[in-house]
Amino acid sequence: MRKLLWALAAMTLVSCTKKDYVGEEFAPTDRVDQFFAASDVTREYKVMGYIVASAPDMVSAEKMHKKLVEKAHKVGADGIIVEGLERYTAGSNTSYSESTEQKVDKKGKAKTVTTGSSSTNSEEKKQIKATLIKYK
Repeated sequence: MRKLLWALAAMTLVSCTKKDYVGEEFAPTDRVDQFFAASDVTREYKVMGYIVASAPDMVSAEKMHKKLVEKAHKVGADGIIVEGLERYTAGSNTSYSESTEQKVDKKGKAKTVTTGSSSTNSEEKKQIKATLIKYK
């Protein structure tokens, strides 16, 4: 049962990878060449589009990269030029709670005592940007 829960959690994290693509589409390709700099591409090409994958920080960059390559296959890219990986804070949430108590001091006077606490959580994410290319 525990293994099943871990498997479901892992699948949820992988499915949390969001891909945004803008560009042309062609028939799916059998192979997508991978580059990490435009200067590494030795053939003539045209830029067919741009893609960004984003996910919670706990999703591995390797899994995100795999999702980008899968999308590149589907839209007919011959190559993908990975432009970089960056981490960022997507947002934060602050919770504050307060309580008030009526107390009596040593002299018998009523006193109001207020206590409060706050906590802030931030959502860390990462993204990979890439350019999809089509050989001429």
